[in-house]
Amino acid sequence: MAKFTLETRDGARQEITGKNGVSLMKLIRRAGVEELVAQCGGSCACATCHVYLTLPQGIEMADSGPGESRMLATASHRKLNSRLACQIRFDDIFDGMAIRIAPEDTTGF
Repeated sequence: MAKFTLETRDGARQEITGKNGVSLMKLIRRAGVEELVAQCGGSCACATCHVYLTLPQGIEMADSGPGESRMLATASHRKLNSRLACQIRFDDIFDGMAIRIAPEDTTGF
Protein backbone atom coordinates (compact mmCIF):
# COMPACT_ATOMS: atom_id res chain seq x y z
CA MET A 1 0.00 0.00 0.00
CA ALA A 2 1.15 3.51 -0.80
CA LYS A 3 2.16 5.72 2.12
CA PHE A 4 3.10 9.31 2.81
CA THR A 5 4.98 10.98 5.64
CA LEU A 6 3.28 13.72 7.62
CA GLU A 7 5.23 16.27 9.64
CA THR A 8 3.31 18.18 12.29
CA ARG A 9 4.07 21.75 13.36
CA ASP A 10 6.29 20.55 16.20
CA GLY A 11 8.38 18.43 13.81
CA ALA A 12 6.96 15.03 14.77
CA ARG A 13 6.71 12.66 11.81
CA GLN A 14 4.16 9.96 11.17
CA GLU A 15 3.80 7.55 8.26
CA ILE A 16 0.22 7.31 6.99
CA THR A 17 -1.19 4.69 4.63
CA GLY A 18 -3.15 6.25 1.81
CA LYS A 19 -6.30 5.05 0.11
CA ASN A 20 -7.00 5.99 -3.50
CA GLY A 21 -9.68 8.64 -3.92
CA VAL A 22 -9.76 9.72 -0.27
CA SER A 23 -8.78 13.31 0.50
CA LEU A 24 -5.52 13.94 2.30
CA MET A 25 -7.52 15.84 4.92
CA LYS A 26 -9.58 12.74 5.75
CA LEU A 27 -6.55 10.45 5.78
CA ILE A 28 -4.68 12.78 8.13
CA ARG A 29 -7.66 13.27 10.47
CA ARG A 30 -8.37 9.50 10.51
CA ALA A 31 -4.75 9.00 11.58
CA GLY A 32 -5.58 11.00 14.72
CA VAL A 33 -3.81 14.23 13.79
CA GLU A 34 -6.03 16.88 15.33
CA GLU A 35 -3.88 19.93 14.55
CA LEU A 36 -5.11 19.76 10.96
CA VAL A 37 -8.31 21.54 11.94
CA ALA A 38 -10.32 21.34 8.69
CA GLN A 39 -12.89 23.69 10.20
CA CYS A 40 -15.18 23.66 7.13
CA GLY A 41 -15.18 19.85 6.95
CA GLY A 42 -13.52 19.74 3.56
CA SER A 43 -15.74 22.08 1.56
CA CYS A 44 -12.88 24.43 0.55
CA ALA A 45 -14.38 27.27 2.59
CA CYS A 46 -11.45 27.93 4.94
CA ALA A 47 -7.71 27.37 4.89
CA THR A 48 -7.36 25.40 8.12
CA CYS A 49 -6.12 22.29 6.29
CA HIS A 50 -3.23 24.18 4.65
CA VAL A 51 -0.24 21.92 4.04
CA TYR A 52 3.06 21.96 2.16
CA LEU A 53 3.57 19.09 -0.29
CA THR A 54 6.81 17.53 -1.45
CA LEU A 55 6.05 15.05 -4.20
CA PRO A 56 8.19 12.06 -5.17
CA GLN A 57 10.66 12.87 -7.95
CA GLY A 58 9.06 12.82 -11.39
CA ILE A 59 5.50 13.10 -10.07
CA GLU A 60 3.43 16.17 -10.90
CA MET A 61 0.12 17.27 -9.49
CA ALA A 62 -2.58 19.33 -11.14
CA ASP A 63 -2.64 23.00 -10.20
CA SER A 64 -5.11 24.14 -7.58
CA GLY A 65 -8.56 25.07 -8.81
CA PRO A 66 -10.04 28.57 -8.51
CA GLY A 67 -11.76 27.93 -5.16
CA GLU A 68 -8.63 26.49 -3.60
CA SER A 69 -6.52 29.33 -5.03
CA ARG A 70 -8.88 31.91 -3.48
CA MET A 71 -8.63 30.24 -0.08
CA LEU A 72 -4.84 29.91 -0.28
CA ALA A 73 -4.61 33.60 -1.15
CA THR A 74 -5.91 34.31 2.36
CA ALA A 75 -3.24 32.13 4.03
CA SER A 76 -0.46 34.14 5.65
CA HIS A 77 2.09 31.31 5.30
CA ARG A 78 1.50 30.44 1.63
CA LYS A 79 4.41 28.95 -0.34
CA LEU A 80 4.82 27.62 -3.87
CA ASN A 81 4.04 24.09 -2.63
CA SER A 82 1.00 25.11 -0.55
CA ARG A 83 -2.21 23.17 -1.02
CA LEU A 84 -5.40 22.51 0.92
CA ALA A 85 -5.47 18.90 2.10
CA CYS A 86 -9.23 18.73 1.52
CA GLN A 87 -8.73 19.30 -2.21
CA ILE A 88 -6.16 16.56 -2.89
CA ARG A 89 -7.38 13.02 -3.51
CA PHE A 90 -4.76 10.42 -2.68
CA ASP A 91 -3.43 8.23 -5.47
CA ASP A 92 -0.85 5.43 -5.32
CA ILE A 93 1.52 7.52 -7.47
CA PHE A 94 1.96 9.75 -4.40
CA ASP A 95 3.75 6.91 -2.57
CA GLY A 96 6.62 8.51 -0.65
CA MET A 97 5.12 12.01 -0.66
CA ALA A 98 5.99 14.26 2.28
CA ILE A 99 3.41 16.60 3.78
CA ARG A 100 4.06 19.27 6.39
CA ILE A 101 1.23 21.03 8.18
CA ALA A 102 1.55 24.78 7.65
CA PRO A 103 1.88 27.09 10.65
CA GLU A 104 -1.41 28.07 12.22
CA ASP A 105 -2.94 31.07 10.49
CA THR A 106 -3.96 33.83 12.86
CA THR A 107 -5.99 35.84 10.36
CA GLY A 108 -9.30 34.76 11.84
CA PHE A 109 -10.11 31.35 10.34
